[in-house]
Amino acid sequence: MKIKVNDTMDVNELNDLLKTIGWGVSSSSKLEESLKLSWGWITARDDLNRLIGFVQILSDGIKHAYILRLIVHKDFQGNGIGTKIMEKLMEVLEENNLSPILLTKPSEESFYSKFGLSRSNKGFISLFKW
Repeated sequence: MKIKVNDTMDVNELNDLLKTIGWGVSSSSKLEESLKLSWGWITARDDLNRLIGFVQILSDGIKHAYILRLIVHKDFQGNGIGTKIMEKLMEVLEENNLSPILLTKPSEESFYSKFGLSRSNKGFISLFKW
C-alpha cells in the first residue's frame, strides 16, 4: 500500500471510492470544485494502484485544518488503512503547525482519539444546521 500527500487523482476514481460507502456525488464537476477548494488530501493506493483510501483537508494555511471525508473502500476496511492515512495526516498538520478540527459521529470518537483528537474542553461548541 502507498500513502501519498496531494497525489494526482482523477475525480471519477474518487467518486467511485465514495460510491463504495454510499457517498457518491451525482455531479463530477461539483466534486472537482470541492477538490480545488482543498488545502490538500492524502490518498491510499493498493499494489495495483487502485484508490482505496482518501481524506480531504480544508485549511486557512495559518491555524486551522478541517478534516473531511476520511474514506476507506468497503472491501479494505479493517486493515489499518484509515489509521495509516490519519498518521500521515497528523504528521502533515504538525509540520505545518495546523490545528485539526473534525466533526464526526460519536461511534467514531474512539478511532480519532488514538490520534490525540478529543472533545473540546476549552469552552468551544459546535454549531450547525441540517
